Amino acid sequence: MKKGRILLMVALGIAQLVGAQVGLGRISGFVYEKTDSTTTIPITRLWIETEAGKMNARSDFDGSYKIDAIKPGTYNLYAAEMGHDSTMIAGVVVRPDGITTVDVYMSDENVLGVVILDFSAIKIEKDIQKITILQEDIAKSPFIRDPKGLLAGSSSDIQQPEGSDNIIIRGSRPGDAIYYIDGVKATDMSSVPGVSIQGLQAYTGGIPAKYGDTTGGVVVLETKGYFDLYYAWKARN
Repeated sequence: MKKGRILLMVALGIAQLVGAQVGLGRISGFVYEKTDSTTTIPITRLWIETEAGKMNARSDFDGSYKIDAIKPGTYNLYAAEMGHDSTMIAGVVVRPDGITTVDVYMSDENVLGVVILDFSAIKIEKDIQKITILQEDIAKSPFIRDPKGLLAGSSSDIQQPEGSDNIIIRGSRPGDAIYYIDGVKATDMSSVPGVSIQGLQAYTGGIPAKYGDTTGGVVVLETKGYFDLYYAWKARN
């Protein structure tokens, strides 16, 4: 008796399952190139939107697709594939226990082709404002023993407040100027006598990137080599 009851319940369950499947339909067909109806497109994503959410499918390598177990009704069929425009076919009717055949034709009319960009770097010419003091001017200057005094007397952009060891370039704060002696960054250059200066330059604007990020100006001092000093001494004796 118990065994017969179990068999009856199983039979009812199977009947309900079969009944649930009865009345569902299918959408199937092929995905084609629009410009050539004999060429199919594989791996195209297709879907319809239902009350329960999206029902998805992908076309096979021969371009065929199918969406099964669809509740009867009217749907919009969507298709998307890289290299083609997305396509929507409206009003696809699914009937109970029926197969609705819909062939999809893709288009590439609105898809951008390969775009080649002709790139050229923007050329920027900076206004590098540089003051150079020549050796002959250094030799004649009353500030020959004071490199900062040499600079302060060469341009109105460079000032040295009275009683101060700092120079101010274009209104910067005292101490903002950066010094380079023979390519080495230094905090001061007062110890370098004028007679040993080979070249003296000051950047008051448009400072080259190799000197770092600064707005206080840069002073570049190059000293004479051993033989330059020797020949200068010989010339005076």
